[in-house]
Amino acid sequence: MTDRTPGPGETSTDRSTHPDPVFFADAPLIPAALDAGMIGIWSLDLATNALSWSSNLASSHPSASASDRTTAGFEQQIHPDDRAAVGAAMQDCRRSWRSFRVRYRLAPKSDDAARWMEMRGAMDAAGGMPVRLVGTCHDVTKEVALDHELDRRTRQQNAIVRLAETGLSELNLETFLVTLVDVVAETVAADLVDMFEVLPGDAEALLRAGRGWNSGLIGTARIPLTKGSHSAFTLSGNAPVVIDFEAETRFPPPSLLHEHGVVCAMTVPISGRDGRPFGRLGVHSRSRRRFNRLETSFLAVVADLVSGTIQRHQLSGRYQLMIRELRHRSGNLFAQLLALFSQTAKTSRSVAELATKYDARVLALANAHRLITEGGWSSTPLSELLRALLAAYLDRTTLHGPSVRLGPDPAFGLSTAVHELSANAIKYGSLSRPGGHIELTWSVAHTNGGATLFLDWTESNGPRPGRSRRRGFGSRLIETVIQRQLNGDVQWDYQPEGLRVQMQIPLGRERWPSSPDQQSPGGVA
Repeated sequence: MTDRTPGPGETSTDRSTHPDPVFFADAPLIPAALDAGMIGIWSLDLATNALSWSSNLASSHPSASASDRTTAGFEQQIHPDDRAAVGAAMQDCRRSWRSFRVRYRLAPKSDDAARWMEMRGAMDAAGGMPVRLVGTCHDVTKEVALDHELDRRTRQQNAIVRLAETGLSELNLETFLVTLVDVVAETVAADLVDMFEVLPGDAEALLRAGRGWNSGLIGTARIPLTKGSHSAFTLSGNAPVVIDFEAETRFPPPSLLHEHGVVCAMTVPISGRDGRPFGRLGVHSRSRRRFNRLETSFLAVVADLVSGTIQRHQLSGRYQLMIRELRHRSGNLFAQLLALFSQTAKTSRSVAELATKYDARVLALANAHRLITEGGWSSTPLSELLRALLAAYLDRTTLHGPSVRLGPDPAFGLSTAVHELSANAIKYGSLSRPGGHIELTWSVAHTNGGATLFLDWTESNGPRPGRSRRRGFGSRLIETVIQRQLNGDVQWDYQPEGLRVQMQIPLGRERWPSSPDQQSPGGVA
């Protein structure tokens, strides 16, 4: 016989045309050895088509009763998908006298795991004429399971390597996510794969990428993150969630999955910075299946890889944004210095008074920039940060609110927003006129998303703000850092008395990487 072990549904044969006859030994040790090795013996009489088998073979094929000892009866014990391969192997042996080896599954019973058998057979001849087929059957379920697991592990490791390489080399995050869902679907053999992004406000999640979904849903479909829902349950933990919706009692089946005929699913959260989930990765099946430990581990590793890739893109985007913001801020700084000189000159009675006032205000600006660039925002008091940013105009600014300390991300985002608002006020708003005034009030409240800073910027006694003027990079920058990076919100209110801006900033949150050019135009210059 050949040495290669056949795969499922495959056969192997040797090339001897006249094998030696096979005889059953009567030695008492043989049955004991066969029982110990769980090997059954069978024999097919070619003249009568009658089958006989040992008792241990009958135990491995429970329905192979003595009342139906024919090839047709034996075939009923074989999985329908494997019957053709077994029949072909036996027929080939009858025609060619070549021995064979074939693996098959027993006929399925309810939800029991597949049971694999390996059949070996050869021709027994008498006087040069074929008399019967004889052979053995051996339970190889564990061996097949090991082979399958090794194959799955290999495919999963290759998939992880491919995704890691793509995550490091691909500059476009959307392209990476498309590759991600395709690789996961192929590796896990899933009918549907999804990657949902938690939207600002944590009330909904957007189908950011997917495979197998109805046309038009990618990038538009949203699911609620209400308490007790499937997605909320997944996002609240840190491990994969395996679901059989026919028996699930922890949450109701999501309507979107129900519409796609999903019966079983496996979902896992994608972690982000500060313990906040970025979103959810899921694989779904339209037929009953059991996601095993190997598959849940694979999905968890992929989710960690996605998290790292997104954060890398996020940091890269932040660096690019900071560089662009620095160029923009430098331009604003020169404009501020000119406006500051002009306004100081209007209220000064002499060159000496102008020089004194102007030097003090420029020094205040310099101190503000030093605080922002050198402090690192490790833990910055909000009032101190605002005083530094508005140091040159504190005589025209009112600050009111409780003591709040900001972490690095909120401090950076808020300093960017306040700088842009003050630059706009100097050019077009209340600080462009001697009597203009700015009021900043803030409070902190605990929402579903955690501690949230509410800050109002209100201008008065300035020129009437106009809505028609096209918003520039400044407003897009504010919306990028507050809405996209910090998962906050910005509202613009153009009152006759002056511009009012309301900002909500979760303390310690950050969103998906984004460029200010991706925001819709409109707002502060």
